[in-house]
Order: sequence, then structure tokens, then C-alpha cells
Amino acid sequence: MKRLAVRLGAPAVLFLALAAWHARERPAISPNPVTFDLVLEPGEAGRADPLIVSGRTGAGDFLTVRFDDARTVRFVYDSWGIPGIESTPLPIEPGVPVRLTVEMPGLSHVPGQLNLPRDHVRVVARGAVVLDTPVHAYPRRPDELYFGENPLGGTACGPRLRGRMTVPEGGSLTSRVGTAPPLHRRIAEWAGHFPQQAAVLALLCLAAAFGATWLRRAPAAAAHAGRILARHRWFTGAATIATLGYLWLVTQGTWRLHEPEWFGDFYDYQAASLLSGRLDVPEAAIGGEAFEARGKLYGYFGPTPALLRAPLVALGLGFGHLSRGFMLGFFVATLVAAYLLLREAQRWLRPGADDADAPPSPFATLVIVASVGWGSTVLFLGTRAIVFHEAILSGIAFALWSAWCALRHLRAPPGRWWIGALVCGVASVHCRPPTGLFALTLLGCVAVVAWLHSGAARWTAPALRRAALIGGLCVAGQLSLNGLAWLKFRTFDPAPLAISRPYRDPARLERIDGKSFHAANIPFGFYTYFVRANLRLEPGFPWIYWHAREPGREFPRAKLDLPDHTVATPWAMPSLVVLATLGAAAAALGWRRARPAVAVLWLAALPMSLALFAAVATAQRYTGDFCPWLIAGAAFGLAALDSLAGGWRASVRAVVAALTLAAIAVTGALTLNYQGDYLWGVSEETRARYQVLRTEIDAFFGAPKPPTPARPAADAAR
Repeated sequence: MKRLAVRLGAPAVLFLALAAWHARERPAISPNPVTFDLVLEPGEAGRADPLIVSGRTGAGDFLTVRFDDARTVRFVYDSWGIPGIESTPLPIEPGVPVRLTVEMPGLSHVPGQLNLPRDHVRVVARGAVVLDTPVHAYPRRPDELYFGENPLGGTACGPRLRGRMTVPEGGSLTSRVGTAPPLHRRIAEWAGHFPQQAAVLALLCLAAAFGATWLRRAPAAAAHAGRILARHRWFTGAATIATLGYLWLVTQGTWRLHEPEWFGDFYDYQAASLLSGRLDVPEAAIGGEAFEARGKLYGYFGPTPALLRAPLVALGLGFGHLSRGFMLGFFVATLVAAYLLLREAQRWLRPGADDADAPPSPFATLVIVASVGWGSTVLFLGTRAIVFHEAILSGIAFALWSAWCALRHLRAPPGRWWIGALVCGVASVHCRPPTGLFALTLLGCVAVVAWLHSGAARWTAPALRRAALIGGLCVAGQLSLNGLAWLKFRTFDPAPLAISRPYRDPARLERIDGKSFHAANIPFGFYTYFVRANLRLEPGFPWIYWHAREPGREFPRAKLDLPDHTVATPWAMPSLVVLATLGAAAAALGWRRARPAVAVLWLAALPMSLALFAAVATAQRYTGDFCPWLIAGAAFGLAALDSLAGGWRASVRAVVAALTLAAIAVTGALTLNYQGDYLWGVSEETRARYQVLRTEIDAFFGAPKPPTPARPAADAAR
């Protein structure tokens, strides 16, 4: 009993300490709606005074009172950069109180609060509604709420209210909101405003107290991890160098992970919505990319990255500052999965050999890390940690882990590796549908091949049930995308363009017949992703640039909407493409045992490739959808190369090394050029740093600097 009391008392003390830290500042969430009495001094026509102001300069919301004449006012709601909305006129007498009840998002729109307010403003004066309308609103930090003053500037109103705002029970509204209560009340208010944070924190404290005995095993676990890292030191070293390069890129040269990214907080808002039992998100989360259905706003991005954020969002940690860290995490997960696939390919080619479970050769390890980390679209996606890029990178990571589990299941069908493949495949579907389609198609093909290779037992009930179960779950996993679309949009189309804000222009929809995919686009898609180089060489750094001098081939029957800058995969990722095609084919021809694994990888790539070829949009980032197939296939090509002997191996290694360096050169040049010259939302500091780098390198080599291309206003939306 005493031991139990200690175990329960320890988490209670820990909880109170952490709760006090969380509530060290009073949660600046005013009641919403708020009721107060407004007393105005005599005013003149056109004067506007602040009532409630939230946010910061350039991203603030204002509720102001504006005089039509000395005895008539209107309430005006202004969101920075958005036209103001006026109320009906209200007669007043200077010095006479007017009872107001105001509901507006800025009162309680603090990121991290799960029950976010509606994007709606409502003003009731003397019991009559004078303003009631949907509005645009910006989220604010806890300390960015002001009553009767405007520290933001702008043209919406003057700096200070000429009058006073008092609460019905006495005292000024400003002092009532701004006064910090005692610590115990701050803790109570924090738990009241953020009950999910309190609940998760309590569970973590209990888990920490009851799991403290595991700390005794920490030294042994650390020693075991050290032995693993030492055994795979080539991968550890190469992956560390690649990760540092990616960290520099994704932070735009600042090395700061905990930084906000414009349009990088969608998954944070989605996590908050999921934790409160909703699928819709506020205006601030999705803006111009929203799908509007039944009066609510939705994103077409899957929920997997949001679910991964849910614990942090529930604890109120890092809201709006998580995208760079998650991008880095997905990058590391991609490198680890690629290395595991290389080891798995090695086992397929050398079953039963003494070195079948040995680490791959240093050459193969360096090639897979360099080709994936710095010589593929995985690097290109690090140009900015925005939702478009995170969706693809997370889809790649989960698809690779699914492929590794699926190939392990194919090698040992009686096991349960198919469960891991299924879970990661469904997670990939809800990150990026094409990568998930590849992963689940691969698992389905693996189930069929495993059933066919089960010999006479294939017609037994257990074998049939197992194959049917895995195949059916793969289909259900893919269809879960359509099921989620029904819950959001009341249609099975995961991206119904008719309700999408970017497609409000009827002419834009008509150009593509209102559909995202057309069979007539397949020749154009194949040409774009696998044929056209679309590159040119210039004398100035980085020497390789977008856009070939010769125009590309025309496809008059194609129905296209967003054909963005794209370099075909054999030119942008030559090492992965050659290893995944010629190398994997050599593995299948030279090692009969490897044929089923290579065959299922190629079969799984077909549906995903056809979908990408038929899409109405193309972009360089979409070439990332081919990465799971290319990386898994390249693993077999490298395993086959490691198994060669004599002079052949040295010659082929030289070719592969040259292709890897070419991939790094092309992808690196495109990545730097895209971030420094083309990509929207990149800081001017980053652009200036890139221009200085170009100037210094060109001066060193004595080359003239090529002209800077015009920057597009916005990137492709999908």
C-alpha cells in the first residue's frame, strides 16, 4: 500500500509542477462572447476607435466603432488585408452607456486550443443584433489581445478608444482581462481552457511514474544501441552527413527547426480538429486551398501527419512551429527505410550465405544514402517545409517502410510482417495517395505471389483465407481514402474540384471537364516524367538550370491545368532510375530467387504511374511519388552489384558512382535554384544569401552570372 501511495503521489507532484509551468502565464483567452458597457466621448464623422484588437501587424483583426455623425455609430470588423464589414447604424448619446455583447474569433483564437471559435462575428447592442456575419480571422499568440487600444497600426482605426469599456459587475474590461490571478487559479483556468492538455499530461505523469523501473535497463539498452551503430557505421556516418545537409536546406540556412512556416501549420490545425472530434479546419489553416462543403472548410491533405502531431498539439507544444522538425524526421525515416530495403535485397540474393545478414558494402551504403538523400526528389522537397512537401515526403517514408515489411512477408509468409506493411501502407495513403497506392498494391501482389508459392497447400482453407484477408484489407485501405472523402465532402471523390476554392473559375474547370484525371493525359505524363530532360547548361553557378532551350513536344489532346516545372526522373535521379531498372533486371535474371520480389515491385508501380500520368497537373515535387518504387528497386540493383566478382564489379561501380554524382549535381542545382529564385514564401534573407553564393562562386571561376528568372506569384496548388 505504501509503495502504491508513493507511486501515485509522485505523478501527482510531477503533474502539479508541470501544470504550474504550463500555466505560468494566464491563458489570454477572453470569454467569447464578451459583454461590456461602452461609453463614448463626443465624436465627429469618420472617426474610428478600437474596441477589440487581436493579432499582430500584417495579421490582425479589428472590431472598431466608427462615427457617421456626432450621435450615430457603426461597428466595423476589419481583418488585415480584407475589406471591412459594417454593422447597421446605431444611435448613441455621448456619455451614456451602451450594453454590447460581442462574439468574434480573435477573443479566443489561440493556436493549441482544441475548441477553436467559429469564423463568425456577432455584435448585439441594447439587445438588438446589429452585425452577424462570417468573417476572415487570424490566429493570435496568447499576449496579442487588446481592448480599447490598437498597437498594430494600419488604417482601420486610431491608436486608442476615446471612451471606456466596463464590465457589468464593475471595473474596466482591460484590467479584468490583463490582471494575472494567483497560481492556483491560473492552473484551474489552464485546465478549464485546455482540458485535453491536462488529461494528456496526467496520463504521461502516470506512465512516467509506473515506468520508472525501465530506467534501470537504460545502460544496457544504450550499450546495445552503440554496438548496432558501430556495426553499421558506414550508414550512420553517411546518414548523419546527409541529414545535416537536409537540416541546412529545410531551415533555409538558419539551422532553426522551431520556426513557423507560412502554410506549414495545416496539420497542427487538423490535429486540433481531430482531437475535438471534427474534420473541418478554420480559415487560418487552409485559406485559399480550402474545399467548402456544408458551410465548413476542409483540406484535401490526409490526416496521417496530423495524427502524429496530436500528442504535441494536445499538450500545447510547438503549435505552428512543427513542420520543419517533422520534415527532418520523415527524411531520417526515409534514409533508414532505404537502408533496410538494401539489407533485405541482400538477403534475397544471398539466402543462407554466411554474410547474408552482414551490413552491405560501404560502396552500396554510400550510394543508397547519397542517391536518396541528396540525389532524389527527397532533397528537393526540403526547399520549404510547407504542407505540399510534407505530404509527399511523409508518404514516401511510410511507403518505404510498408515495402520493407511486405518484402519480409514475401520472404517468410507464415509471419505477421504483412500487418506492418498494411498499417504503413494505409498511413501512406492518408499522406499522399499515389505513394499509398504503390504500397498497398505491393502488399496485395505479395499476398498473391506468396499464395501461389505455397505449393499444394494453396487450396487449403487457411491459405485461401489468409490471401483473401490480406488482399481485401489492401482494397479496404485504399478505399478508406474515399470513405474519408464522403465524411468530409459527401462525395467519394477525394478532391472534388467543384467545391475547391482554387477552381472557382468556371473556365478553369471547363478546361479539364471538372476532372482530376484523363486517359488522354497519359502520353504527356509519361513524356514529362520519363523522357524530357527540360534542362539547360549555363556558365554561372549552379550551372544546371530549369527549362530546356528547345520547346517540348506538344500533346494537343491532353487536358492540363497545372503543368509546372518538371525534369524527367532519368535526368533528375539517374542513379536510382538505372539501378531500379537495369540493376533490378540484372538481379532478377542472375538470381532466380529474387525474381518474385523484383516482379511485385514493378507490378506495384503500374497503377500509381498510370494515375500520375493521367493527372491534370505535373510538378517536380510529384516525381517524389516515384521514389518508393525507385528506391526499393535500386536496393536490388545494388545488392546484385555487391554480388558481382572480378573486373565487372569495378567497372559497374565506376558507372554507378558517376551516375550518383550526376544525380547529386542535377538535384542539388535544381533544389538551390528553386529555393533561391522560384519558390514562393522563401524569406528575402534566404534569397539574398543564395545570390551572394552565386556571385562568389562565379567570381572564383571567372564566369558571368546568368540573369535571375522572374519569380512566379504562386506555386501549383496540388
